[in-house]
Amino acid sequence: MSYQLIINDDQLADYCSKIENSSAIALDTEFIRTQTFYPHLGLLQIFDGEHAALIDPIAINDWKDFLIILSNPKIEKYFHSCSEDIEVFLHYFGIVPTPIIDSQILASFLDNPLSCGYANLVKKYLEIELDKSETRTDWLKRPLTERQCEYAINDVLYLFPLINILKSQLSANNYLQAAYQECQMAVMRKCEVMDPKDAYLNIKNNWQLKGKSLGRLYKLANWRYKLAKEQDIALNFVIHEEVLFKVARYSPTSLAELNKLGMKGKEIRLYGQTILAILSESIPDIPPVFKVSSYPNYKYISDKLKEAARELAKQTGLNPDLLISRRLINQYVKWQTNKNDDKPEILIGWRKALFEKYCFDIDDA
Repeated sequence: MSYQLIINDDQLADYCSKIENSSAIALDTEFIRTQTFYPHLGLLQIFDGEHAALIDPIAINDWKDFLIILSNPKIEKYFHSCSEDIEVFLHYFGIVPTPIIDSQILASFLDNPLSCGYANLVKKYLEIELDKSETRTDWLKRPLTERQCEYAINDVLYLFPLINILKSQLSANNYLQAAYQECQMAVMRKCEVMDPKDAYLNIKNNWQLKGKSLGRLYKLANWRYKLAKEQDIALNFVIHEEVLFKVARYSPTSLAELNKLGMKGKEIRLYGQTILAILSESIPDIPPVFKVSSYPNYKYISDKLKEAARELAKQTGLNPDLLISRRLINQYVKWQTNKNDDKPEILIGWRKALFEKYCFDIDDA
């Protein structure tokens, strides 16, 4: 199928006028993100079932009409594995397309792997083999080659027939609305904004540190996160988290000691004095990090929920990995420690009707 390469504002405005009354559009993004905090957008692909286009974001200044379409709740937005695309739209446009329907999530309700790739789904449901040779291409380099463009447009051309098939099968087994809910929850999770003060909570093994050591990790992780955002550097390209953890634990007092703990020469030149200054400041006492697996009944609850998922999988035909995951188990256990918090996902939405009985049994045990 032919497509239009959009390289100026007038072309984009004209294209938007053609698709503004569509019931759905398929979207995808191509970007580079190797050593940067933010994704660097190289190409936008869009298809409404009739008009296919590649939008060159480097050439566009006026996005007004396009953003109106992205925000129109009457136009469904089709994606495959939307999480990174959401980051792109949030960073570049400050909005999330709505409503989002994700083919990967829909497919997971049909006993496909949770992370099933687009090419695999197209092959399974449409019997079409896609070229994957441009997966690692440089999308910021200009001009784009014809092969790059063909690869990119295929990422949206087949979303329409694929999602139509998935919708039909999910309607037949009454899981379409559940799949839509799962799409919405995935979008909500991706839209959560990290407070730099909470950056230490994402450092591996943070629970091993107590008192002043944890306070040092709190301050160092806060500093690293802010710097990474401001200078658009991937977190571990500022300082790797393993080194940050060691610095917090051992509290070095010289550049030589930083080097012994694993900081590289360039990192020491750029940030060494700043880190030593942070360590010399007043260090707060931070409450110990709650390690969810240390909860007294963690293993019991985890085993019971996994057992429930296996039983429910037999009853419903759903993938047990979709029904329950470590993230969902940990979320439920944390809620057990403070039921004033928001309810965990297994007790809201489509999972509630399935898991509520088992959770009552766990509470009564």
